[in-house]
Amino acid sequence: MNIYDISKAAGVSIASVSRVINGADNVSEKTRKKVMDVIDEYGYTPNAYARGLGRGSMKTIGIMCSDSSDIYLANAIYYLETDLRRNGYNSILCCTGYDLENKKASFELLKSRQVDAVILAGSKYVEKNPEDHQYIIDGAKEHPVMMLNGFIDADNVYSVASDDKGGTKDAFIRLHESGARKTIYVYSSDSYSGSKKIDGIKEGAKECGIPANSVRIVKGEKSYKGIEELLTREYEKEPFDSVISSSDTTGVGALKFAIHKGLRIPEDIQIISFNNSKLANAVNPELTSVDARLEESCSKVCKLIMKLLNPPLDEEGNPEPVSIPKKTKVKTKLVTRETTRF
Repeated sequence: MNIYDISKAAGVSIASVSRVINGADNVSEKTRKKVMDVIDEYGYTPNAYARGLGRGSMKTIGIMCSDSSDIYLANAIYYLETDLRRNGYNSILCCTGYDLENKKASFELLKSRQVDAVILAGSKYVEKNPEDHQYIIDGAKEHPVMMLNGFIDADNVYSVASDDKGGTKDAFIRLHESGARKTIYVYSSDSYSGSKKIDGIKEGAKECGIPANSVRIVKGEKSYKGIEELLTREYEKEPFDSVISSSDTTGVGALKFAIHKGLRIPEDIQIISFNNSKLANAVNPELTSVDARLEESCSKVCKLIMKLLNPPLDEEGNPEPVSIPKKTKVKTKLVTRETTRF
């Protein structure tokens, strides 16, 4: 059954059926009842795309993420989609990978699906070359763009990000206060978030009276084994007494290194990871981890999008101007477990 069949069965015009389906006010109750009775009788479900075109909204949000197998991004997608559904919106997910051309193609695909807004989940959408952001800047002229843990200074582009810099700074200081004097920072990815974490490590060191340029920072592969092997090589060059890792994944790699090296945790070596995902308390010993407050960040992303897309109306029924911050920061929290002495 389609809209024409409903029109014929209800004995009303096609335009009237369209107004009923799209929830318009300028329909009499008698006409509305006729149409709804036919819809109920035949179990008709309006096509979301056609319905969206009719009312100027698809009630659909596009989500882009670089790697849905990453535990942080997988959790972000879950929180975002759950919150959007709660607000009556569907979502279309594009897993773009890291290639710029694939990111651009995914963004164009979402635009072609008439989404109401686009969420860029993760900091991999902040490119090293600012010119590579142009597809986002251009797209934001048509759709609001919300960045989760990234920031681009452009019109109609908004950001919600955890205070990664503050999180690693606090971690470094807490380790120093517990007696750690040879801390190594290990990470596996260059990104907007990654650069903030390194800035936090250096600021924490400076506050502890350690020259920022003397802080030991190493980069390895994004795998447990890769991080374990990297730290083994680094320890053989010069031993260290504590590790701060950029994620819980790298934290598990650090834990494997310490166990296989025969180091006592936390007596001989302390470890702090980042994100406070399920990985942090799934291992033994459980990892002390910086909680990036991902669920709260995703909630704020959805609230801001809803505010943009559903502004309050004035007395004449016209949308009122909406003002939301370009940048929203979410404070992190250090969750202590068994891999630190505090």
